[in-house]
Formats: sequence, structure tokens, C-alpha cells
Amino acid sequence: MMSAPTLENPHAPTSAAQHIAIVDGLRGLAILLVVLFHYWQITWWVIPLPFTEGRINFEMIQYAGALGVELFFFLSAFCLAYPHAKVMLGKGSLPSITHYTYRRAIKILPSYWLAMLLLLVLLPEMYPTSAQRGYWTDILMHLGFVHNLFPDTHGSINGVFWSLGVEVQFYVIFPLLAWGFRRKPWLVFALMCAVALIYRHWTRTLPVGEFINLNNQLPGFLDLFGGGMLTAYLLVWVREQGTSVLSAVKSGMGVIVALALLTMLLLFNDLYQVRFEPDSYPIWQSQHRLFFCFVLIAFTVAATYAHAVCRTILANRALTFLSLISYNLYIWHQVIARVIKEHGWWTAATPTPTDDPTWRWTMFFIAFIASIIVASLITYCFERPLLQYGVKGCWIRLKDKMAGYMAEDRSSIELKGNT
Repeated sequence: MMSAPTLENPHAPTSAAQHIAIVDGLRGLAILLVVLFHYWQITWWVIPLPFTEGRINFEMIQYAGALGVELFFFLSAFCLAYPHAKVMLGKGSLPSITHYTYRRAIKILPSYWLAMLLLLVLLPEMYPTSAQRGYWTDILMHLGFVHNLFPDTHGSINGVFWSLGVEVQFYVIFPLLAWGFRRKPWLVFALMCAVALIYRHWTRTLPVGEFINLNNQLPGFLDLFGGGMLTAYLLVWVREQGTSVLSAVKSGMGVIVALALLTMLLLFNDLYQVRFEPDSYPIWQSQHRLFFCFVLIAFTVAATYAHAVCRTILANRALTFLSLISYNLYIWHQVIARVIKEHGWWTAATPTPTDDPTWRWTMFFIAFIASIIVASLITYCFERPLLQYGVKGCWIRLKDKMAGYMAEDRSSIELKGNT
């Protein structure tokens, strides 16, 4: 007897893969930072500390929220390098190039293509395509993930798409970097840092317009990507030292977490203090990115092996949920807030909405809730089925469901005819 065709996807994520809870928490924190930054720009609502009447607030963290993108880059490299780090220490096996390519494509492309289609059809005026390049050329550049290379297409179609260009370009060179990293991890990390430092120093000598564009290109982020790769290696290396060593260093890891968190807040404050200086944000990023990278390395490794309470706090349910929907929330949060604001769907008591204190905070929450709903629907109904079953598997499941519905309809019609 022939068995029924399987719907299993050979490229689906395996349950045997070890899960790093801290990474989920950090990814949730990354998307939260980005949302806080963009919604601060859109609403100008400064989040107050409760019961302080606004005298103490979180504007410093909101302003620094754009650094969440840099945290995303760091975590992306960590996740890609983690299987390689395990192999370096005699654990697990390497994914094939086919598996690697498929997993990157099925994760990035469907939601990206869906967003491009909906924005081009429904909201073409929000982020217009480049008049200089032309409509179809701009679309082709986005499909090829090279749109971020040029100022006129850097923010077209969707303002957050520039970072996906950087991400995919890193995916292309990662197999080569991983080959060297498995042999000489510290050397590869040092070379990536050196390239990033030299590149950023060069861009700071250019006219400000050129600098701002070049500051957000792949070479300028190589130290962050390298830091994520090195963190994966260090995390596995520490684990291999055995439970006795881990127990001995647990309290020390907690101290490192606290110091890293304090240092991160000091960095945020340093960025906040120069906010009124011309072009201060990209200049600060260019000068402090490597330091930020080292803080992330220390924080991630230490938090993974600190006391369980630390992991529970950092990988709480809220951040883990945000991590799960982070990709689609990243794509849609700014668009949704702008649509609500610019179409007047949430009215204010003043001609300029941001002059209305009530509008500012209510708009923030309305947009945040709407964005979470949209991102959740796309994640659970579109992204995750594709990740689990693949395109072919989803198509087969869809056909089976449609056939089942049609069979039920025929049965109900026959029953009615017999009565």
C-alpha cells in the first residue's frame, strides 16, 4: 500500500537545534527600540516615568532607539554563526549551502515581497519610487537588494527597507566569512573590525551628504556583524568548559550584565546629549559603533550564563512575543503609524496633531496596537506556515483544505436535496 505524500519540509528548522532564550529577548528589545524611536518621531510623545508628572521620562531611550537596527545586525550574525561555532568545538553539523540559502530566502523574501506589492499598489505616495531612477528601475533595485547603495532609492517604497539591503548583502558574503571564521575566529573578527574602522574613518572625511549615505552601508557595519559571530563562538566555548566552571562564574556573569547594561545606558545618554548638534546621530554612530559592539558581546555572553532570574527578566514573554513578530513589525510599524496620522484616522484637538498632548500618547498606543495586530496576522498566517512547510507544502495544505470545503458543500447540498 502506498503511503500518503509527506508535507514535511526538509529545510524546516529542526527542534533539535539548541535555543538561546537571551537572543529572543534581545531581538524583542531591538524591535521595541526601533518602534520607540520612530513613534517618538511621528507623535513627539515623550514617555513619562509613572507618578513623576513627566519630570523623569524615557526620551533618552526613545531617541537612542535607532540603535535597535544595529542590535538586529549583531543578532543576525550571531544566529548565522551559531551552528559554525558548535562545529568548531566538536558539536553539531554545518548546514549545506542549499539549506542556508533556502532558509534565508524563505525568511526574508515572502514578507518583503508582500509589503512591496501592497505599498506600491495601495500607498504609492507614502514612500515614492525614485524619480531619478524611474519606477521599474527602483523596483528592480529593491528586488536585487541594492537600493540602499544610492541616496535616491535608500528610503523609497518603505523607509525601513534600507537595512534589509545591508542584511542580504551580508548573507551573500557570510559563507566566505564563516569559512575563515571556523579556522581563525579571532583573526577574522579583528579583520572585520579593522575594515569597518578604516571605512568609517574614510567616510567621515567626505561631504556630509555622502557620509550619511555611506555610513549606512555594509562595510560600516562589519564590526557589528563580526561581534555577533564572535559572541556565538564565545557562548559555545564557555558552555564547553563544564558545569563546575559555569557555576563558579555565575555571580561574576551577573556583575558583567549589570556593568554592560549601565554602559549601554551611558552610551544612550551620550548620544542624547549631542542631539542638537548638526548631523550628530550618524557621526556618533560612526565613532561609537565598535564600542557598542563590545558592550553587546559582553552583555549577551554574560546574560546567557548569569543567574536564571536574569534570563527570565531579559527573555520575558512580552519580549519573546515581540521577537517572534519582529520582522513584520519592523516592516509595517512606521507605515501604519504614518497612515493613521496622515489620513486623519485619529483626530486631534489642534490643527497640528503633535500640539495636542492627548493625541500624542493615544496616537502612540493606537499605532502600536494596530502594528502588533497586523504584524501578528502576517507572521502567523503567512510567514510561519512558509517557514514550517515551505511553498510547496503550503500549496498542498491549501488545496487539501479547499477540497475539504468543497466536499462539505456537496454533502450539504445532497442532504438538502434528499429532505
